[in-house]
Amino acid sequence: MSFAENYSFIDRTLHHLAYSVPGVQTLLADVESELYKKELSSIVSDKEVFVTGLPRSGTTLLLDFLYKTDEFCTYSYRHMPFILAPLLWKKIAQPFSKKSTAVERAHGDGMEVSFDSPEAFEEVIWLAYLKDKFVKESKLEPLNLKNTTKKFADKFKLTINKLILESEAESGGNSENSAKRYISKNNANCSRLPVLKKLFPNSVILVPFREPFAHIGSLMKQHQQFCEMHKDDSFAKSYMKWLGHYDFGENFKPIDFDQWLNDYPGQPDYTDKNFWLSYWIAGYKHLLEEVGEGVYLVDYNQLLLTPSKTLTRIAEVTQLSASEKFIENAEQVRSPTSRPCETEGIEQDLVDSANALYQNLQSAAL
Repeated sequence: MSFAENYSFIDRTLHHLAYSVPGVQTLLADVESELYKKELSSIVSDKEVFVTGLPRSGTTLLLDFLYKTDEFCTYSYRHMPFILAPLLWKKIAQPFSKKSTAVERAHGDGMEVSFDSPEAFEEVIWLAYLKDKFVKESKLEPLNLKNTTKKFADKFKLTINKLILESEAESGGNSENSAKRYISKNNANCSRLPVLKKLFPNSVILVPFREPFAHIGSLMKQHQQFCEMHKDDSFAKSYMKWLGHYDFGENFKPIDFDQWLNDYPGQPDYTDKNFWLSYWIAGYKHLLEEVGEGVYLVDYNQLLLTPSKTLTRIAEVTQLSASEKFIENAEQVRSPTSRPCETEGIEQDLVDSANALYQNLQSAAL
């Protein structure tokens, strides 16, 4: 079941207002910025953590484990639909706040979400100020320092500061852990790492990866599942599009890493294992070249085999204060529900390239 299916008629109407009427999000954000100008002027964000990678690589698991340390702030479903104005929207919506009840998320992978769960809503900021730069008819273009803007950079940083301010207000400003760090899970960020490093030079970027055939098996399963969902639920389709989640289903737009789609033979077939393996190779070949200067690869298979050791390394590079609490999550690590796809029907040169790249990723991982 889609989490969006829990939304009432009023909830859905608000989402349509927030995302279908041009300028509503940014206008409310600007009003909020003026109202909280004094408070925001004292907020300083530092040592941010960005979790990114191709979908189904383990990004949500890492986000959940890190968020449970209580050292971070990020978006939750309660911030929807006015993502750019978290402080103002909280004041408006709090009297109508719903009880937080966990349900299985739409991916059908056993992970549960509630209104208080951390979620990947950051992409709304990128869409609000840069959509024309990267969302194309049939693909997503990577972003670099040349096609981003100062306005976007300022608004992005300001929105993060709003979340930090909100977290301080919730703690009363008295606890030792009141000044929280920003954490983000955004799969699309894997195509714009230089931008993140420029804007947040002290940040840490975690890039999980999986064994290629297990990974594309999961990607293909999710794509089919979301295609079926979108045919039956137009709101779910719109909801994912509003959030910039072009990962699966009828909204799917592959990221054109290093213009790999120019070399792809013919029209991409999203039911073809060759396409998904080519996508995996293009994505992680690009990401392997970005390793260093705060960018770390996380081997998902190694996390399954030696969870405590892998989580310890992640705790070190992210400079966690509550490292022991984080490492305790090793007991929660479970094998994925999807099965690896068979290599039958995949071109041998793609199989060889994927296996070689996977070995290189493992060698460069934490």
